[in-house]
Amino acid sequence: MTQESGHQSATIRSMLQLRPVLKEYMYCHIGNGENAAFWFNNWTSIGPLLEFEGQGGPRAMRVRKGAKVIDATRQESWFLPPTRSDQIQMIQAEITTIQPPNASHGPNQFLWRKSDGTFGPVFSSKVTWEYLRVPSPTVYWHKVVWFKEYIPRNSFMAWLALLRKMPTRDRLRRWGMDVPSVCELCSTSSETHHHLFFECEYSSTLWQAFASQIWTNPPNDLHSAASWILQLSRQSNANAIRLIKLIFQASIYLLWKERNARIFTAVSTPPRIIHHAPDRLLRDRLISIKATPPPAQSPL
Repeated sequence: MTQESGHQSATIRSMLQLRPVLKEYMYCHIGNGENAAFWFNNWTSIGPLLEFEGQGGPRAMRVRKGAKVIDATRQESWFLPPTRSDQIQMIQAEITTIQPPNASHGPNQFLWRKSDGTFGPVFSSKVTWEYLRVPSPTVYWHKVVWFKEYIPRNSFMAWLALLRKMPTRDRLRRWGMDVPSVCELCSTSSETHHHLFFECEYSSTLWQAFASQIWTNPPNDLHSAASWILQLSRQSNANAIRLIKLIFQASIYLLWKERNARIFTAVSTPPRIIHHAPDRLLRDRLISIKATPPPAQSPL
């Protein structure tokens, strides 16, 4: 098989995979009918005709499977042979409500579904995504993870940790994997999300060293820390809020990185050394952020 034919085959496979999506979100408004597939495109109110009628449709209607819409016309009128099938009669009744293709109508228009459910010429990835996705309830801690100045890799790890979706050893053991249960950082307790962030003595040292410089008494619990940040955010300036969120995420990222380094490379870093990593990480990020000036005080 040549490279060109292989590329064409891949394109066809991609189109077949997209077809279930396209039939819901793309509609073909018939103009000249020349490049619209009679059986496959969504150009009637009942959707793609092949899905409605099945594989026997082309034979029953005497319209070949690869036909274009224009092929079902004669002298600028629909040419649909009579049939005894109720299903085919329903298709024909639907087709006759559509103006027959004509060269004077211009090319066909492929329209995308809009937010109000109708179709228009402009594709919106946002609208299509809103139709495709299954919305979930908003979590209370989302503002701790997603904010304007976040560091992508750090926020991603924080998001996974708060969802309890990281492959900690307790999860791996529940999946049936034969791995040790003990925490790699402290070697005293079982490794879970809440132990690793920040109940473990090693992780607590890192988290407390930085978070306590912004606000006193940071909790040594992952979700409690997120709630603590949100609560104090209502009474602090924007710069402090931004900094504590970055510290929270950087701590999660660096602890997970250190944990993996110990498991996969047998190399460990003492707490006093690893403390330099968030310092450098935060400095690099804060340099690129324009500080928010404090609110002006009214004169006495």
